Formats: sequence, structure tokens, C-alpha cells
Amino acid sequence: SNTNDGGGFDASSGPPSNEQLIHQSLSQMNKIMMRMEEKLATVSSLESRCEQLEKRCSSLENMLETTSQSTKEHIDRKFDSLYLHLEQKCSSLGNRLESKVDAVDVKVERSLKFHEYNEMVVKNQSWEYSAPIPEDDPAFRAYFEDEEAEYIARTAETVRDVTKKMRRGEFPNNRNGNIRGVYLDLDNADNQFSVAVNNALLPHWKEFAAALEQFTPAINLLPDNFESRFLFYFVQLNLDAMMLIKEALIGKPFQNMSFTNNDFGNGALLGMSVEAILDIVESNKHLRKLEIDRNRIGRDHIEKLCSAVHTHTILELSLFNSFEPGIGDEMLTSLLSIDGLKLEKLDMTSCNITSAVGMLLSDFIATNPRMRELNLRNNHLNDRDAALIANALRSNSTLRNLYLYGINSITEVGAECLRFVLCDESSLNAAADSNHICSAHVRRNIFVDNSHDQGQINRSRKIYSILSSRNETMSNVQHFGNID
Repeated sequence: SNTNDGGGFDASSGPPSNEQLIHQSLSQMNKIMMRMEEKLATVSSLESRCEQLEKRCSSLENMLETTSQSTKEHIDRKFDSLYLHLEQKCSSLGNRLESKVDAVDVKVERSLKFHEYNEMVVKNQSWEYSAPIPEDDPAFRAYFEDEEAEYIARTAETVRDVTKKMRRGEFPNNRNGNIRGVYLDLDNADNQFSVAVNNALLPHWKEFAAALEQFTPAINLLPDNFESRFLFYFVQLNLDAMMLIKEALIGKPFQNMSFTNNDFGNGALLGMSVEAILDIVESNKHLRKLEIDRNRIGRDHIEKLCSAVHTHTILELSLFNSFEPGIGDEMLTSLLSIDGLKLEKLDMTSCNITSAVGMLLSDFIATNPRMRELNLRNNHLNDRDAALIANALRSNSTLRNLYLYGINSITEVGAECLRFVLCDESSLNAAADSNHICSAHVRRNIFVDNSHDQGQINRSRKIYSILSSRNETMSNVQHFGNID
């Protein structure tokens, strides 16, 4: 017999009944529902997998973003490092190239200087000194007094010797360390000779001026650590000789120039005039040290001299005994009023400086300028000025030597003001707070020998001196309670 296990009917048994049909429909519906549930389960699984995939994608996106940022930062760092390395390399190569170029420039400049020097020496090989030395000429001896004749002969020989050395390309004075100079020290401070005597020497000064005129290559050839110096000391000249030498010195690159004249108090022109000296100074951009001693510097010279000090960076200036009363004060006032004054040494000994500049001088020192040495010996300062200067030294750490002795009217009162500032022995704290840099020379005494370059060592010496003195009297313990 046929059966229908799936809920069908048996054809042999006749048409299905309604119940069989319903049963068959329900069975098919169940199967459809089961298939739908299976489909739903599959969809749910797919949704879950989609969610997981979305999360994975999101995670991958985050990882990619992080990795990209990290990679970018890494690349940026690498780029910056490489750029910095290349920049340093270029800078190093640039510096090396610049150094090589500078070295080549130095060699070329040095070679040019040697060439100019050699040209000068070769040119002078055929030169001869033409001015005669009138030693034994009877007419010469008959015309001049013995002292005048001896002076002419001695000066002529000196000028000739100096001139010959310059023509050979040599510095006449080369025995002073690293200073090479052209010195004429005639040492005639006590004798004023006549116009005729100075006229007799004019041919020799012509030879000297011509040799000096062509001496620049020898000056330029000096090493950087050497100093060139020109010195005129008690040289008497007539006007023609002075003008010749002035023109020869215009533009000459001497770093140190010194002009010390005879001063017989009668207004006679015996050496280089102040006007000529200032013209020479104005033309010399290499000048760092200048001495104009025993001359007559007037009010009309002050502005030009201060301008030279300021624009030419003169570091050391000596104006010893060169001012009439009143003018010395004006000169010092003008100098100390220069904006950014770079002077490191100033000597105005015997310059008629008075108390009129005491307050200005004190204010200047208190500003802690570059000045390391100030010489005001043999002027007209007094105890009040000493007290003002002492007070200024409390805030000064640059001035190393101060000279005030001589005819200044500074008594023990003024000297004590300075000593008190330089070494206050009333307590250890007071000694420690003293000025440990400056040595003040007053009344020919050095009150405190701040001789060491380091102020801290001078300070320690003062404290040790006080402790040592107290130790001798066994009184140190009494003072310990006053130490901060």
C-alpha cells in the first residue's frame, strides 16, 4: 500500500478529506516557518558578522590613522634631522671656505705688503744722505757759539742715523719688547736755541721727512701683536721743518704717538704745534695712544682733540702740563662728557685741574666707565674732591690706579676718606664690602695695595689681615657676633 509520510494522502484511498488538506497545509507552513527561522538566524549571523567587520574596519582605520600619523612624524623627524645635518654640513663647509678665503686674503695682503716693502728697500739702495755734518768747518764754528755748534752737530748726527735706518727699511728703535718705533729724543729741555740754529738743521729735517714719507710699508709689515710708535721728545724745529714733518706724518699708521715739547713760557714755537699735531691725529685711524706733553693746548683745540678721542678710539691719552688755568677744567669736562668714552688711561698731571670739576669727576667714576688709570697729580684738588671721589669708588669696579699726590691740597682728612672706602677695617663685613680693585696714590702713599688683578683675592687679603691682627690680641671671639 502507498503512504504519505510527509503529510500527503494516499491516492488509492480516494480524495483527501478537509482535515487532511488542513493538516497538509499546516505541515507546509511549519516547514516554511522553519525555513524562515533558519533564514532569520542566518541574517542575524550575517548582521553580527557585519558589526564585527565594521568594528574591525573601524579598528583598522584607527590603526591606519595612528600609523599614518606616526609615519608622518617619523618622516618629519627624519627630514628635520637630515635638514639640520645638511645645514650644519653647509655651515661647516661655509666656515671652512670662509676661513680658507680669509687665509688666502691674509697671504695675499701679506705678499702685497712684502712687495711694497721690497720695492721701498730696492728703491733706496741708490740713495745717499746729502745733508752735511758740519763738525770741523771753521766758518761754521766761527758763526755759532760752541754750545750751539755742538747741538747742531749732535742733532744732525742723530737725525742722520735715524734717517739712514728708515731708508734701509729698519725701525730705528726696536729694543723695547714688541714696540717698534721712530724715536727722536734730543733731550734739550733746558736750552732754547736761536732761529739760526734751527735753520742750520733744516737740510737734515728735509732728509728725515723724506725718509719718513716713504716708510709706510715698513710700518704695515709689522705683525699684529706689535705696536708702532713715533716719538718726538724735546725736538726744536723751525716752521719749515715742522711743516715738512707734519706732511710726512699725515696718514702714517702709527698706533702710538708722543709729542713732548720744550716749554720756556715765552710762547715761542719750538716743536710740533698743537694745530699740526691735531691734523696728524685726525688723519690717523690706527692711533690708540697719544701723548701731547708740555705744550700749550688752548680752548680752540678742545673740540678737535675730543673729536679725535671719540672717533679714533684712542685708549690712552696723556696731556701732561699742557693747560693754562681754567682751560684744564674745560678740557677734562669735555672729555668726561663724551658719550661712550672708551679711554682706559688718562694723564692730566699738572694741568691746573680744580674743584670746579670735582662733582663731574665723581659722577663719571660712579658710572663705572672703562677707565683703568686716572692721573691727576700736581693739580688743585682738595679734601672735598677726595671725599667725592671716594664715594664714587663705592660703585666702581674698573678703575685700578688713581694718582692724586703732588701739589693737590689733599690732607690726611681726604686721604682717610679714600682709605676708608678702599679698606674699612671697622669690621669684617665693612672690609668685605670695600673697593677691592682700585689703588689710590695720595701724598705719595699707597693706602691700599689692590695689586692683584682679581678683586676677590684682594678682599681675602684684607679679611686675613684683620683676623691676623685680632688674633695677636686674642680678640677675634669678641667680634664673631657681628658677622652676617
